[in-house]
Amino acid sequence: MTELIIFDKDGTLMELGSVGVKLADDLINEFSARSNIHVPKSEIKDAFGLIDDQLDKVLRAESVKAIVERLRVLPEGDRMADWTLNQMEHLSADNEASDIEIIPGVKETLQRLKEAGYKMAIVSADDQQSMNLFLDKFELSSYFDLVITSDNTHYQKPQKALIDEIVSKLNVTASEVVMVGDTEMDVMLGRNGQVKKVIGVLSGSGDRQDLRDADLLLGSVGEIQIDQIK
Repeated sequence: MTELIIFDKDGTLMELGSVGVKLADDLINEFSARSNIHVPKSEIKDAFGLIDDQLDKVLRAESVKAIVERLRVLPEGDRMADWTLNQMEHLSADNEASDIEIIPGVKETLQRLKEAGYKMAIVSADDQQSMNLFLDKFELSSYFDLVITSDNTHYQKPQKALIDEIVSKLNVTASEVVMVGDTEMDVMLGRNGQVKKVIGVLSGSGDRQDLRDADLLLGSVGEIQIDQIK
């Protein structure tokens, strides 16, 4: 019988957002698969942040805006120029809490699972500060019995020890656990940890090929039904 459901965060509970963020997420997963070196997701995101800073400078340069303005001489040029400038401003905007979005149906699913009596946990390579931005914005903390981030564990996906640590803290066995995630790394974590069931979701960076070893494949967490968890 299932007692605990473990969720990944980015791409599983939270929208990945920009193409840059998705690329960073894929890079983190690939790095984890190829090494045993623990690099918090926040550090890789900081590296991408440096790229974003340079992109911001380029997009805000007057010479670039001047080139865009030349679109106005073309037929329908005003609309084209306005649209392009708007896209540039969007790309150069900082990624603040206001940009964080929850995947549709997640909160409702968490509520159903909580009411059904399941324990729930999050495991993420993100840092606690980034995790708190998400949990606080959507008032999700009360749903989770345990939150694992790069700040409070020595292990990383897909190490079996990560599952061992979670089940030990919540006093359950791996055979009573369902793992839910959007990447091959999440599936591997569940397999290595010998959990009861692995559910892959297509709401993040993983595709059907990446998630082929999951026991069940869904569009998102919002589609999870109680009878699929038991």
